[in-house]
Amino acid sequence: MNLNSLDRRRFLRGTGLALALPLFETFHPAIARGAEAAVNPKRLGCFYFPDGVPMPLPEDPAYGDWLWFPHGNGSEFTFTKCMTPLESLRDEITVLSGFSHPAGRIVHGHNNADQFLTGAATGGGDMDYRNTISLDQEYAKHVGDETRFASLVMSTDGGTGTARGAHTISFDRTGRPIPAEHRPKRVFDMLFVSSDE
Repeated sequence: MNLNSLDRRRFLRGTGLALALPLFETFHPAIARGAEAAVNPKRLGCFYFPDGVPMPLPEDPAYGDWLWFPHGNGSEFTFTKCMTPLESLRDEITVLSGFSHPAGRIVHGHNNADQFLTGAATGGGDMDYRNTISLDQEYAKHVGDETRFASLVMSTDGGTGTARGAHTISFDRTGRPIPAEHRPKRVFDMLFVSSDE
């Protein structure tokens, strides 16, 4: 990613999401200092769209061109139209699909952000609600020391929300929600302003 082409306005517009182990090269201290890194750290980005993504209707001939997942398997795939902006990164991206959350089916689909990365059976009512560590936080435990931030949790609403009305998709090892940052300027400052200023 060429950070010189990333202007502040474009960055601020794109911060309504949750990311673990951020994509920006400046997160790795060696790279930030201008040193050559032997191996770029692996990063994980998790995106949740609570109300889905608008697509053509299934009977529309263009439907297959706009599917969220690429066509093909392994490294032999073709991006669909909604994913073509990622073409320059295709050798660095793995798109995962086919996951199922059976425990989440008892909850209304738009209200299960809190199960998106945990898959936990959170209970039938608010009184017996319980969750577990989310995938992004488990990943951060293992590789988070390779980046400036082990995890950066963002959302459009911020905070944690409520059980079954989460404003975050990230949960710690005890199942407690991790507050999401929703202020674009705060995120920008965290990423690009030196900590000693």
